Amino acid sequence: MNDINRVVAIVEPGAESQPALERVKYLARYMDFELMLIACDYSQYLVEGYYFSEAELPGLRKEYLDERKELLEVLAEPLREGGLTVITEAIWSHPRYRAIQDVVEKYQPDLVVHHARKHAALSRAVLTNDDWQLARHCTAPLLVVKEKSWKEKPVILAGVDPMHGRHKPSGLDHRILDTGKMLADKTGGDLYAAHAYGQFPLSGVYPADAETQHRAAFNELTQEYGLTDTHSLLVDEAPEYAMKKLEEDLDADLVIVGAISRSIVTDVFIGSVTEKVLDFLDCDALLLRPKN
Repeated sequence: MNDINRVVAIVEPGAESQPALERVKYLARYMDFELMLIACDYSQYLVEGYYFSEAELPGLRKEYLDERKELLEVLAEPLREGGLTVITEAIWSHPRYRAIQDVVEKYQPDLVVHHARKHAALSRAVLTNDDWQLARHCTAPLLVVKEKSWKEKPVILAGVDPMHGRHKPSGLDHRILDTGKMLADKTGGDLYAAHAYGQFPLSGVYPADAETQHRAAFNELTQEYGLTDTHSLLVDEAPEYAMKKLEEDLDADLVIVGAISRSIVTDVFIGSVTEKVLDFLDCDALLLRPKN
């Protein structure tokens, strides 16, 4: 991702806070893009045969979506006054991720912004099944927004895997770092690259040899981006634990990770390592896939 020209933000009209929208406002301070605000909504009371007759449902659903559209317009107006081009759309959908993916395919955004809600019983944001389905199916870069606000000059942590031990395509590391550098340059932020190479016991690779091999590959990659030793972090730890610790140590605002789509019959999913990283983080996460 070399630039951001089109953004889709998924919002919840009427909610007390709009973290996804706040992140869009932050990015709009540094970039000029066209924004689509969408609300994907559904009410069990308006399901056929539940409370109303089949003849009444189309009109009632339209009224329901018209109300959501009006709320979206209220959210859009300050953004338009600030100079952004904003379009809005309220969509009847259950589950939500399918409608979002339809929008992505038609609109072809450079970024999708989605808020992972914090659950009252827990101290951090936890991805729901609907969140996971969006992460698995969304073909555009997906920014998963947590509760933490970005600093004036954000700390951006790019997770790479130059040895491709988890079968990551070679071009994905460069896409991750290109995106991190673009965001750091535009926001005045600080970019770090991290590679966690935790070895399995009895893997057949001695720890000293493993570190030498991984460091050589990592240094070759980071030197292409002019990253110093202090901004190139090699960690002998499982990726999910390493990224969580680095997030805390650096007070990171954003972690960029890669995802690989693999098809099994009709399902598509992202790698278990990426899922664990996303779930462990308290800061925002940007999920990137290899280019087609």
